[in-house]
Amino acid sequence: MNQAIYPFRNYKRLPFLLSSLLFASYYFVSFQIPSPPNEINQLQQWILDSKFYLQIADEILIFAVLALLPSIYLLTNPWKKEESPSALFASGLFFLLVVPMFVLVDLLIGRLVYPVNVYPLTVETIVFILSLQVGTMHLVSLVLALAILLYSFSFRKRKGGGLVFVFGIFTFGFQILASYSWIISPGVLLFCQLSFPIWLVLVQSVESF
Repeated sequence: MNQAIYPFRNYKRLPFLLSSLLFASYYFVSFQIPSPPNEINQLQQWILDSKFYLQIADEILIFAVLALLPSIYLLTNPWKKEESPSALFASGLFFLLVVPMFVLVDLLIGRLVYPVNVYPLTVETIVFILSLQVGTMHLVSLVLALAILLYSFSFRKRKGGGLVFVFGIFTFGFQILASYSWIISPGVLLFCQLSFPIWLVLVQSVESF
């Protein structure tokens, strides 16, 4: 019986590892993209110069989000009566806020590099897209910080949960710092963002499913 279940449990860890790898790749690719220039008349050239990395980041992000969906479901099954309220609330934050906002960011990046019918990509449109993207990522990091903290707290008494809880506290702080991307350097931002995929790797080792 145990031998039959063990391989299945290993398969259930694959979404965590895949999502972690994809999010880490997305953050590393985004790090290669230079910050947009302050002069709006240079934005078109900035897009042309960064088009390759923007396209790669756009494609990676959507697959990272798709891999995240089963990971969150496996962490907290809403049909199990013994699930803690904090874990259920964290799951709701992921499904209702984090995932849709990541999809929005992906759409915004895609609009910068892919044509939409014959609609022109004006400077005003670029400014609006970049402003909305920064604001959305600000909210993503804040909500992600809270969700990770709640998950880590709910898993603290499970086997392997102590390490996840401690790292979850650090990840909470890193994500809060990452939410203010305009006041920190790109290197610090990357360091803070990578705490999320690392947390995904750690949390899949918790005896929770």
